[in-house]
Amino acid sequence: MTNLITPLRPSTTTVARVDTLHKSFGPKKVLAGIDLHIRRGEIVALIGRSGSGKSTLLQILAGLHGDSAHVHVAGHPAVAFQEPRLFPWLTVLDNVVAGLTRVSLPLAEKQARARELLAEVHLSDAAERWPHTLSGGQAQRAALARALISEPHLLLLDEPFGALDALTRLDAQRLLLETATQRDFGVLLVTHDVSEAVTLADRVILLDDGHLTHDIPVDLPRPRLTDERFIALTTHLLDLLGVTRPA
Repeated sequence: MTNLITPLRPSTTTVARVDTLHKSFGPKKVLAGIDLHIRRGEIVALIGRSGSGKSTLLQILAGLHGDSAHVHVAGHPAVAFQEPRLFPWLTVLDNVVAGLTRVSLPLAEKQARARELLAEVHLSDAAERWPHTLSGGQAQRAALARALISEPHLLLLDEPFGALDALTRLDAQRLLLETATQRDFGVLLVTHDVSEAVTLADRVILLDDGHLTHDIPVDLPRPRLTDERFIALTTHLLDLLGVTRPA
């Protein structure tokens, strides 16, 4: 198993910017004056307690809630969720092709591009299989290929590895880093897993009661899991979240 690799340094090109964003659902204020930028080649992890507004912010960046006056995204972002959400009536290959909804190309060219993506996520042998025959990790890789086939500048990930077992999660994290390095897009990763945030991200931002309260750079070489600074930063973030650890 190869080591986690260090993605390219973020460029100065901004692929997403949020300016003083407020969002309410009825009387409940979910986001209160959010300012955020994500650069090309950068992985930003968003952490916070349940109900803090993480998924709402991701959905707004995905264009699912409007609010376009406060949100500026390069091109059309791609989204992957905790559930792969593959179409059960389509083969894996056709599921990936389905990600090209905004592109007019001959079917053969779409399929060729899909096969390239499946090779990139190590699923070449699964192209003609049905989603229900895939393992959880394979299905998540297929969903990642479907998200990337449109060549987005911004990839939005909402707890994408939360349902995977520990070993499969490590493989999926490694694949994300490899793909981000090769394709140089920006990533917003919503996660409840503080260790995952510190493992993957160039920056970790903390959302608390609708406010971005901390924006912490992670300037550590990869692999990080055995670095003393990894443990110290993970502990610091857990403290910020108010998580009590056993003595």
